[in-house]
Amino acid sequence: MRKRNCRVEVCFTKDELSVLSKKAKKAGLSIGGFVRRSVADKEIKEAPPADIPLLLRAMRQAGYNLDQTLKRFNTTNVPDMPQFRKDLEGIRAATKMVSDAYTSDYQ
Repeated sequence: MRKRNCRVEVCFTKDELSVLSKKAKKAGLSIGGFVRRSVADKEIKEAPPADIPLLLRAMRQAGYNLDQTLKRFNTTNVPDMPQFRKDLEGIRAATKMVSDAYTSDYQ
């Protein structure tokens, strides 16, 4: 487990602290987390709006339902539905695009 026990004291003007606080809040991070990411040259992404996780969940559920429908078609010898497969890939691509826009590889 990593321990952060080294302290650094930095003085800011009220305006600088206000800007730093706004940027950290916009990214959904604490001021310390924002500064650590900045120092580590990690990309800092804006925190997702509250409805993005719900959107991702709905998109994944739609993809899951479509995948289950395709599996049922395959087991009942119904001819392959190319449009269903195309739609499933479209849902997966859109879900990945939205997810990538709001997630970071920073640990």
